[in-house]
Amino acid sequence: MPANSITNGNSNIGSKLLSFDHITFWVGNAKQAACHYCVQMGFEPLAYKGLENNSRDVAVHVVKQNKIVFAFASALEPHNKEMGNHLVTHGDGVKDIAFQVSDVDSIVHYAKSKGAKFVKDVWEESDKFGTVKFACIQTFGDVTHTLIDKSRYTGWFLPGYQKSSLKVVTT
Repeated sequence: MPANSITNGNSNIGSKLLSFDHITFWVGNAKQAACHYCVQMGFEPLAYKGLENNSRDVAVHVVKQNKIVFAFASALEPHNKEMGNHLVTHGDGVKDIAFQVSDVDSIVHYAKSKGAKFVKDVWEESDKFGTVKFACIQTFGDVTHTLIDKSRYTGWFLPGYQKSSLKVVTT
């Protein structure tokens, strides 16, 4: 059995942890945070979601360096109490750690049988590049883990995102 198989004691539950996908940071200014990581740490712009592509609640700038992917998310409206309260409590910081898996449903079924608390049960999102299946599990504190199955998706990042047009100038 592969080392990254999800197991129940001695038996395989039918899914594999394929890889780390990305870390989502909730920040006061997503564009500024993404630019900082690009200019100061060598990341490159990857994807974007915001007003320009019909996201009315949040702006998200995604940056990448090798296999490391960070998504910086900011509220677009002051009435977003969840993000606002999180920023007041924690400041800019990690909100979610996402993992690519081969079968979201079997992991969710197993996790529920062990009493896991789900922030959001299995759902799908689609765009012209395909469909992604997700589930979000509550972990320690305010951080969550999102399980992602991208096997039917060919887009830049996730549905609803476009290729980043962020221009980063270094001196």
